[in-house]
Parts: sequence; structure tokens; C-alpha cells
Amino acid sequence: MDSQILCNQTMVYSEAVRESIRDMLGVEIAPPGDALVLDGFVPRRGLIVLVHFTGFVQGDFAINLDEPVAARLLGAWSEGMGETDLRNLRPDYGGMLKEVVNTAAGRAVVGLEEMFGRLTYHPPMVVYGEIDAPLVPCGRISLRSSAGEIDCCLVLDMAGGEVERMLHKAMEDLEKARRDVAECFNVLTEIVSHSHDRGVSNALIEQAESLLKEIRAQVAQER
Repeated sequence: MDSQILCNQTMVYSEAVRESIRDMLGVEIAPPGDALVLDGFVPRRGLIVLVHFTGFVQGDFAINLDEPVAARLLGAWSEGMGETDLRNLRPDYGGMLKEVVNTAAGRAVVGLEEMFGRLTYHPPMVVYGEIDAPLVPCGRISLRSSAGEIDCCLVLDMAGGEVERMLHKAMEDLEKARRDVAECFNVLTEIVSHSHDRGVSNALIEQAESLLKEIRAQVAQER
């Protein structure tokens, strides 16, 4: 796993979240500075919104925040609100945050696709409560707004992609070797066809002809 890729793309994603919140909700959030943490995806707050993506690599664009923060972002918070009040507001701020993450993911996925090819990202999902996520590398940046803290998380699993890259590399190497063998075969055939009249020893010519015969037999067998 290249941690630099994860760091860079987490920063890109956190900036996309800032822009989406500003454009959609009119809430300004200061740049996070150097507050980036690399760890497994372990949400620290009770509300998780995520967009899963798949392709050559897979992972999640996510935000993690407390429900009162979500209500404040929506402008629906008032002092003394309890669990029941917040639960009644979930369709409003849950829907709003799904749009924020979906928009941010659409902006941030471009950088990943430049490195890993086309990715498919799925509809956003909201989780209220705890989530037991696999220990996949995750970059986290905490954004501080007037409404409260919002964790921007990019989960990036490159394990499957690494196997695919190794497979592609092996196939490319084998294809190159096949072309090299074919070229050597043609060159050797051409040289042998003109060697009888140029003083080349019969023993060497016989060795070359024997090698060509073996290669022809092997190719015929493979077919």
C-alpha cells in the first residue's frame, strides 16, 4: 500500500467535502492544515455517511460526525434537543449529508481514476450508530466548522489491485519474451539459410538447425 497515495487522495477528498458543504449549505470550513491521520477505518462518532467504490482498487469515501453537528449544518438545531427530536430530523440531515458525500465523491474520484482506471461508485449510505469495518488502510482529516467537527475518511484497499498489477506485469513480460523468441528464431533461420556458402563450420550449422527443429516441434506440439 502506497501511503503517499492515500495521504494525497485523502487531502483531495477533504477539500471536496469542504467545497460541497460550502456550495450546498453555505457553511465555510477552514482548511485542515496538517491534521491527517493514517489508520484503520474506526469511526469515532455516531453518524457515518459513505459511498463505496469498486474497480482496480476499492474503498469508501466517508464522513463521520455527531448527529447534533448534522442538525446544526442543516440549521435545524436548537438547545435542549433530545434523541427523539434528532431521530425525527434524520430524514432531513441524512438526505442532505448523502448529497454532500455523493457530490464530494464525484469530485474526488477523478484523481483515483487517473491512477487506477475507471471506478464504479455506489449510492451513498447512512449508518446511525457503530460500524465494525475491516482493517483496511484509511486516511482521516478532521474538519472544524462552526457546527462542530467532521471527520473526512478515505478508505483505500489496494490489496486486490496489487495482485492484478502483478498479473498484468507477468503477462506483459511473457508477451515480450514471446516476441523476443520469435525474433531470434527468424534471425537464426535467416542466418542458417546463408551459412553453407560462407565458410561456417558444418558442426555449428548442425547445432543451429537442431535448435530450430526443436523449437518448431515445440510450437507444433503447443498448437
